[in-house]
Amino acid sequence: MTNLWTATLIVFALASVSLDTGLNAQRRGGDPKAAAVKNPVESNAASLTTGRQLYLKNCRHCHGTKGLGDGPLAPRDIRPANLTDAMWDHGSTDGEIFAVIANGAGPDSQMKGSKGTLTDPQIWSIVNYIRAIGPPVSR
Repeated sequence: MTNLWTATLIVFALASVSLDTGLNAQRRGGDPKAAAVKNPVESNAASLTTGRQLYLKNCRHCHGTKGLGDGPLAPRDIRPANLTDAMWDHGSTDGEIFAVIANGAGPDSQMKGSKGTLTDPQIWSIVNYIRAIGPPVSR
């Protein structure tokens, strides 16, 4: 019974994170609410493998296989973010990265959100993978 209660609380917490981080996460410079959200998915071999597979399926077309923003379908007029550098326009915390993946990079961006296509745990695994290929950042 305790495990069911804990699982229910986690589901509601993740749902509220998704709602709270909505459009605010797309502001340049980040969002304090999204920045406060902690990644509930441990960065381990399984998460990184899942994150890599999901990244290659959903993100590499624009961000490139190595995350350099040079994918084959990348828009020519606005280059997608280089996920390996230290420049994070929409914030650099796990919560802010989650919000951008889930909700898109904002109205001026061609990057649309993956909410509805990917589950929250899948998005968190992508966050873990991006951390693995990107610059070291304190979480």
